[in-house]
Amino acid sequence: MTSKKFIFRLFSTLTALILLFTVFSCNKQPYSPLTQDNWTYHKSGSENLASNEITCMAKDEQGNIWIGTNYGFSKYDGSTFKSWYEKDGLIYHGITAIAIDKPGNVWLGTPYSVSKFDGSNFTNYNTDNGLGYNDVYSIAIDKQNGIWFGTGHGVSFFDGSNWTTYEKQGGSGLVYNILRSVLVDQNNHKWFGTEFGVSEFYNGIWTTNLSSDAKANFIFSMFEDKDQNMWFGSLAGVLRKKGTSQQSFNTDNGLVYNQVDAIAQDNQGNMWFGTQLGVSKYNGISMKTYNIDNGLASNWITCILVDKQGQIWFGSKNKGISVLKLAQPTE
Repeated sequence: MTSKKFIFRLFSTLTALILLFTVFSCNKQPYSPLTQDNWTYHKSGSENLASNEITCMAKDEQGNIWIGTNYGFSKYDGSTFKSWYEKDGLIYHGITAIAIDKPGNVWLGTPYSVSKFDGSNFTNYNTDNGLGYNDVYSIAIDKQNGIWFGTGHGVSFFDGSNWTTYEKQGGSGLVYNILRSVLVDQNNHKWFGTEFGVSEFYNGIWTTNLSSDAKANFIFSMFEDKDQNMWFGSLAGVLRKKGTSQQSFNTDNGLVYNQVDAIAQDNQGNMWFGTQLGVSKYNGISMKTYNIDNGLASNWITCILVDKQGQIWFGSKNKGISVLKLAQPTE
């Protein structure tokens, strides 16, 4: 064999080995964090979820998730669902609001009064024993474990023994009697979102917040984020407010739909806005839309909750729950 042929074959062999090593190296993936959103789903039938018509959700101190539906309510303990219905003592099957007090009692609002569930037994409250109005839209717990109920005719407050009713009184007090949302902030201020503006109540003093836009006064949802910004979801989109500073978000700047029924913040600081046409995620700079084309089981989102693992739960109008584990940025 001539030296030229030997050199040529040696060169060819080395080239093939280099190519083979390159292919092998490219196909061998090193460990990296999650790079793709991961979705799971919960529905009635295959699981013991009370109904696919989800209306509200709340998380207790142990991380259990309590889910209100149009046909009873459920508890998810991380692996299984357990459900309760009228036959178990619930005052009415259609749940409109859910909140959990400091001892762990679950308060359930309905169009026909309120049930308190202590894990075993139900205690029911209506206008006959203190509740100001039976149609309850929202419930919030204050720092003294007082229970605030937003109803179709004013606010009812229960301190565990006594009831107090607050209603619109001329130009003072509550701004309007039909309440869609109630919130107690980190400073123990009480916020009441009505169909005609927002009322704030603290140390016996009422403050009214009104917009020049009538649609912005029709409040569906409220949320306080980790930086104590207040967020108000309305027919005109969502408003972020802190002190005198405020900023509006609507379809003109990326929001998927202007009626915002649910608001939450995830562990990464993203804000989530639930609407009838999907969900918008706001990262502080831009909006991203989630709908049935990229993960949601249904576009009509009624409530949002972040669980103890940081996953985001989306309750839908009639297709159960979609749970999102967000992708982490690669390193």
